Amino acid sequence: MTPGTTPARLRCDGTVTANAAVSDGLLRLDARLDLPVDFHPGQFAMLNLVGRDALVFSRPFSILSVAGQVVSFLYRVVGRGTAALAALAPGDRLNFLGPLGRPFPEPLPAAPAVLVAGGVGLPPLFAWWERHHGPDDVACFGARDGRDVPWDLLGADWAVSVDEPTGVPDLHTAWHGVVTALAAERTLTLPGPRTLMACGPVPLLQAAAELARERGWPCWLSLEEHMGCGYGVCKGCVVPVLAPEQESGWRNATCCDEGPVFRADAIAWDRYLGAPPARNAEI
Repeated sequence: MTPGTTPARLRCDGTVTANAAVSDGLLRLDARLDLPVDFHPGQFAMLNLVGRDALVFSRPFSILSVAGQVVSFLYRVVGRGTAALAALAPGDRLNFLGPLGRPFPEPLPAAPAVLVAGGVGLPPLFAWWERHHGPDDVACFGARDGRDVPWDLLGADWAVSVDEPTGVPDLHTAWHGVVTALAAERTLTLPGPRTLMACGPVPLLQAAAELARERGWPCWLSLEEHMGCGYGVCKGCVVPVLAPEQESGWRNATCCDEGPVFRADAIAWDRYLGAPPARNAEI
């Protein structure tokens, strides 16, 4: 894809080619779409079943990779919708709408990337690494324990941290602690500025933003909000962002359309961290 171009949004059906666990908690779904698709790392798609089994609302999934007509996702079963998608077998059909949303920035040669991914927040950063990474970039992944790490997918490129130092296979190593501490350690003595990009639970995002602030780095965060439509109509995924032109100093931005990737310093953190849980939180 030519840098700066916007991939065309596509709605079509596809056929599941694989749908299996890659760790104790994470599954990978591969589907061959009826039409070819492209994307920028950080964009997502809305997936649904087809026919009478279709869910009322499609579910958002960050895109892990695309190769022609084959698109891949990494996800965790957390509710009725993801359980229905986990039940799909090779040969089953699904509906795809994407790519959607604003992606992570492209590489800045003067500020190599530091990628920080937690759990199911891996796909957009894995996609960025596969497409853009250079020799000075650093990639860190955090999981609950060694059994929750997709070791084969990560390969040797990613440094791994675990909350609990159990289940780490032989011939693999994992940092014991939070992934942002691993990223801080890995970059402590590296020269020059960096660009930090992160995706994962809100505490991880907050810690990543704080690390970037302390180091004076630009920081981009992919927010994991619950989306109903995927393109800014339903307003079910709004997040508070700074708006100096407003009397209140902030406004609601649609995560699916104005994000899901935001600059960390654009988020109204006091309101974002104090926001009540989203309705219809089970996906």
